[in-house]
Amino acid sequence: MTLGVPVVCFVLFLALSSIAIFAPRRLPGSAAPAEIPAFARLAALKPIAAIRPEPALSWPARLDPRADGADPVVRRALAAELAACRGRWARDLVVVALAEELDPAVSAELAAARATHESYGA
Repeated sequence: MTLGVPVVCFVLFLALSSIAIFAPRRLPGSAAPAEIPAFARLAALKPIAAIRPEPALSWPARLDPRADGADPVVRRALAAELAACRGRWARDLVVVALAEELDPAVSAELAAARATHESYGA
């Protein structure tokens, strides 16, 4: 008899806590079914800017394979490195990068790299 009461209390505790945890949630009593918003059709949904993927840029990976998907700060540093490089390959890569780049700060850095290449006649 000494173990009977604690075991019954423990079983009741398990039953009540499992009901409290796993029972479906009910709507508040004041919410009428007409007030519940209907789900929008999937065709009418538009992706938000946070989940819309950015277009992939190929020029950072052509310069350094580790720079695939680089952020604008890294792309600006790569553009500065391209300005320091001399050669036809660097000039061609700057032209490709200017055509692909969407960030204005990186585009300005690439334009400066192109001007550097033109001034040296590479």
